[in-house]
Amino acid sequence: MRNLAILAALALAGCGLAPLNLGATNYKGQPLSAVVTKLGWPPDETQTIEGQKVYTWTVGQSTQQCKVRVVMAGDVIDTYEGSGDVNICGQYGALSGGLKGYY
Repeated sequence: MRNLAILAALALAGCGLAPLNLGATNYKGQPLSAVVTKLGWPPDETQTIEGQKVYTWTVGQSTQQCKVRVVMAGDVIDTYEGSGDVNICGQYGALSGGLKGYY
């Protein structure tokens, strides 16, 4: 139930961007440093939602951008999602299978 509330909050925060399948690299169970290494910089934003840390990276401009969000379970990644422009997200390995729809 807690993860559902977190995902709902993340969905509202990302309205207007198309969610992407991040299955190209499965980060679940890995430390946050795995995503930091893949993207090449630390997260732009950190929040705590219902006791879980949520990290967000944003790259690009407002009309063309990619957002990657990671929800932690303690010291390891629980869930992650990407949303945004296919061309930009694809550059960061945040794209596998293309767009799945809109929030």
